[in-house]
Parts: sequence; structure tokens; C-alpha cells
Amino acid sequence: MDRKQKIEEALSIIWEEREKKSCGREEIKKKIFEKVKEDILEDLIKEGSIIADNDSVKITPEGEVIARDIIRRQRLAERLLTDVLELDRGAMDSSACEFEHILSKEVEESICTLLGHPKECPHGLLIPPGDCCAKAKGLLESIVIPLAKLKPGETARIVYVLTREHPQLHKLMSLGIVPGVLISVHQIFPSFVIQVAETQLALEKDIANEIYVKRGQ
Repeated sequence: MDRKQKIEEALSIIWEEREKKSCGREEIKKKIFEKVKEDILEDLIKEGSIIADNDSVKITPEGEVIARDIIRRQRLAERLLTDVLELDRGAMDSSACEFEHILSKEVEESICTLLGHPKECPHGLLIPPGDCCAKAKGLLESIVIPLAKLKPGETARIVYVLTREHPQLHKLMSLGIVPGVLISVHQIFPSFVIQVAETQLALEKDIANEIYVKRGQ
């Protein structure tokens, strides 16, 4: 791991700890040392990437740019490895750590477009949006799309669901709307009617937009 990669890893750790509402200096210092095998917290302070006192660590606007980019690349890599290459969780975690340091901006945005601009990684953490997400268009056709874009007669496999905070989530999961399940579309108006195993379900369009699938079997 070169110096640039160590800086990126350290800032990504601080970002992830911030998501957990954990900003304690000593705890963050320990986690960084475990990952990069070097105490570089003071270097980050000198370079202006973070501000730290005895009790907390905060990312500066300059550090935020670097941390945001590395987190975005890491989580897009995780989605690519699980949704397209279908690696298991163990292989995905280790491979994504290598991917995140070598993805160029162009490749990153192409992957994001290919995956349909996903909002969450496989662990359920937010993926920072990029310029391509705002434009919502690119050179590659998305292969992971909302269920709402399917037509009657099409089949698809559920990749992920973004309705974790929606009141219908647990009901959907109990009815079999979970990643990996094959579904087929019977109708799209006035509501989406899909077949899951031996069960037919009717979904409102806003729910169908929160279920992401990959066409075919």
C-alpha cells in the first residue's frame, strides 16, 4: 500500500466512523493503524485533511473531497462485484478494497451508470452521488434497473431493495420480495402485478421504483 492509498484508507475509516456517530480520536487512531499499519493521524492533521483535538476527529472540506471520492468508488465497486459478478460477501469485501484505489473518474461513472446509479452499497450504506447521478444519463445502458421499468411478460431477478424505511418493507420481505428472488411481470397499470413463486402481488408504482432488478434469469 503506497502513501496515497494509506491516506485514502485513513480518510475512508474516519468517514465510516462518522457514519456510526463515532469520532473519538483514540478509537479512530487505533482503527487506522490496524488497517494501514502506520500511525498517520498527525500527517493528516499537518496536510489539512482533518482537525483533531483530544476528544474528536473532524474531516476538513479538503479532506472531505478525498474521503467522499474513495467511499463512492469503494461502494460502487462492492455493488459491481455483487450485482454483476455475483461474488459472495467475503470475496467482495477484499476485492472492493483493491478496486477503489484504481478506478478512474471515467470508469467510476460508467460503472455507476451501468448499475443504474445505486443509492446504497450491499451493506445498506449510502453511496455518495456523482455528476452522472445528477445528469441521470451516460454512455452505457443500465443493467440494474427499477422494477417499474419492466414490461408485462418480462422476468427479472431482484438485486436490492431501497425501502428500508418504508412501512411496507417488512410486509414485502415476508411475501418474498428479497434479493436473489426471480419475479415476472403480469401487468403495469393501474398497479404493478408481479409473480413471486406461486404468489401474485400488486405493488404501487412508488414501491416498484424502490425495487431494483436485473433482467432475465
